[in-house]
Amino acid sequence: MKWFRRGLMAAVLWRLFGPILPVPWPRPQKHPWRIPARTMFAGDRELSIREVGPLDGPPLVLIHGLAGSSIAEWYKVAPLLADSFRVLMIDHRSHGLSVADRGRFEIADVADDIASILDQLDCGPVAVVGYSMGGAIVQALAHRHPDLVSRLVLVATLSHHPRGWRELRQLGALITRAWERATGTGTPEVRTAYLLSTGAVAREHGRWLWEETHRRDPDAGAEASRALFRFDSRAWLPTLRVPTLVVIPERDQLIPARWQRKMARLIERAETTEVVGGHHEIPWSHAELLAQRIEKFLVAETG
Repeated sequence: MKWFRRGLMAAVLWRLFGPILPVPWPRPQKHPWRIPARTMFAGDRELSIREVGPLDGPPLVLIHGLAGSSIAEWYKVAPLLADSFRVLMIDHRSHGLSVADRGRFEIADVADDIASILDQLDCGPVAVVGYSMGGAIVQALAHRHPDLVSRLVLVATLSHHPRGWRELRQLGALITRAWERATGTGTPEVRTAYLLSTGAVAREHGRWLWEETHRRDPDAGAEASRALFRFDSRAWLPTLRVPTLVVIPERDQLIPARWQRKMARLIERAETTEVVGGHHEIPWSHAELLAQRIEKFLVAETG
């Protein structure tokens, strides 16, 4: 017990006064896609936006998931779509380069932020793609601002959390926030290590991914997590009248495929496609396939 107390005290002192040691990344390290960002205001909130592709092309909006950013999650998919579309990627509030908001986070409010950006750009109605939590956001966008959405693509997402899962994940989010506050490590380290270890992100991009992922604020991240757990679109999802594609990773470890299939059945005439062997990280692991299926759907709908 004496050595445990001494070890604990040493850990606390190191946390308070010790240096932050850099991660020893193998060389060479490089940025995977140097697309500069700009900012726009949605109300008083400054949001980061990246744009690629022809300005006169059909607009396509890509919305990322929880604890990510637009470039971190779409850097493989967006270049494949940029030949045919004007691709807009938005860091929603408390993510990426956008302002961190530690106040109450609601999916509907984020959808309104995106609507404000699209109104300012005067490019609607647009096709929107939402991945993971981004899928919840674009569902809310299509529900609250139907005049801005022409087509909807939902990737590895859900309509709600079943009750037992919701309560378990709420507890997990609370523990994660406490751990990150105390240690300065947590979600970014796990996310980075997983994507690198599975080969979804190349080792030469490790430092970039680490830095991009560490933009996360623990308190703002916890608020965003709780918002996703509260989200429930079942009451109004059947009222959407927008052509919709649902992309389901067959082996999704975070949002089980059965949840995604149930969501798809709530959407009138939704088209579904399953990615055989795909896990939750398909924007990285199956970028070409995902881009092909998105483009095929959008071209068929406009053709």
